[in-house]
Amino acid sequence: MIDAALLAQFEQQIQLKAKHFSSLSREVLTDALAVQYQDIQPNQNVADNLLKLSKANTFTVTTGHQLCLMTGPLYFIYKILHVIKLSEELNRAFVNQHFVPVYWMASEDHDFEEIRSFLLFGQKWTWESEQKGAVGRFDTSDLAPLLAELRQKFQNQPDSEIHRILEKLKTAPYAKGFFEFVNELFSAYGLIIIDADNPQLKESAWSIWEKDLHTNDIHEAVIKQTNELKEKGLSTPIESKASNLFFIDRQKRERIEKNHPLDFNKENSAQLSPNVVLRPLYQEWILPNLAYIGGPSEIAYWQQLPLAFEVLQLPYPLTLKRAGGILLQNRDQELIKNLGFEKNDFLSDKAALKDRYLQQVGDQVPNYSQLDEFWSGYKSSFKKIATEQLPQETRMVEAELTRIQKQLVVLEQRFEKARKAKYDKALKQIDQLSEKIQPKGQLQERSLNILNFCPDGQLTSRIEQIYCQLDPYCEEKQWFVVS
Repeated sequence: MIDAALLAQFEQQIQLKAKHFSSLSREVLTDALAVQYQDIQPNQNVADNLLKLSKANTFTVTTGHQLCLMTGPLYFIYKILHVIKLSEELNRAFVNQHFVPVYWMASEDHDFEEIRSFLLFGQKWTWESEQKGAVGRFDTSDLAPLLAELRQKFQNQPDSEIHRILEKLKTAPYAKGFFEFVNELFSAYGLIIIDADNPQLKESAWSIWEKDLHTNDIHEAVIKQTNELKEKGLSTPIESKASNLFFIDRQKRERIEKNHPLDFNKENSAQLSPNVVLRPLYQEWILPNLAYIGGPSEIAYWQQLPLAFEVLQLPYPLTLKRAGGILLQNRDQELIKNLGFEKNDFLSDKAALKDRYLQQVGDQVPNYSQLDEFWSGYKSSFKKIATEQLPQETRMVEAELTRIQKQLVVLEQRFEKARKAKYDKALKQIDQLSEKIQPKGQLQERSLNILNFCPDGQLTSRIEQIYCQLDPYCEEKQWFVVS
């Protein structure tokens, strides 16, 4: 449950945003959203939230992420569910206002290499494309082979929702297809999706673009803030440039350089694309937003921006760390219990965990040292006899003893392998569980895709199960268990 201190911070933000967010800005936003949703018949929850956004007492809670394949890593799911649950809490706490969860599609991001792959069932799936520029503007024709192959993976579940949802990703450009895909997954919760690569929205934010194009005010503010953070030893992930804008066109997104006359104005703002410095400013300019929910690196770079917000006289939102966790299926949880462990045990070293298991089941390594002592004595005695009785045969005796010793080592190894074979199944299960919980020793939420936990292709039911368990105020990693 949301605590009193955080509620007080939200109350402050409500007052601040209500004062600064104009009715004209709200009208521009709702008009743009109406266009983006015109080809989608939104369900009642989404339709209600779209209507509420036209009201002066409605505010947003936002998270953002690049376009990716099949939702990309698990934390994509967690951060969206976080804004949904937080919005619901705020609606219960402030009965005279409305709060709407928003997913900001970073559709203008051009780091295709970073998002073109995902891991599923131990296989790396990659979108092969030679296209350049903003990923949101990509044509989807060269994505079709991957989607067809993916559907084959679920051919034994012909009635599964995965087939319908994958069809959405064929829509071009990719931003539109991904918009419809995410809407399929989260519309039940009233999530509003916004693609800010929109001429009307960009024109409304001309003040930001003009400031960046013709002054160094924003850049210098970020540099000043960044230096202050560095002096405190804090993380500063982003680097401001003298120009933080790109020129965007089909198959092109290039940084604008200020070393020649710039021919941009309010009317051609659609040709401009913000980088990571300007994107948060743009977001807060066009949304009645109270809080941004992000991962650790996102929150860190937002801390570099308060002075830039002051340059534009724009309210700086609350920045809250997203919820995170580890996902298991029921059968995984049952297996962990049968092995005699708790879930948290699998956050430790895999080798240590297997040793601990062998100790738990009473496996005691035989005391081979007694045999070693016996053999050592035998060798010494035999060599003494050979030296005293037939010294000319000493080399032969030593060679034979060495050969026998090697055979004894092999015998011990074979015996040890056979002895442990009775635990082999359990040890393999420990390996598999460890790899699922910490893939290649990495954080699961940054590595695995949710489809790994949906062998029947039913995504929304798994998302619903995570939603019911996710605590947006828990600062520790949570465990989520799905069917």
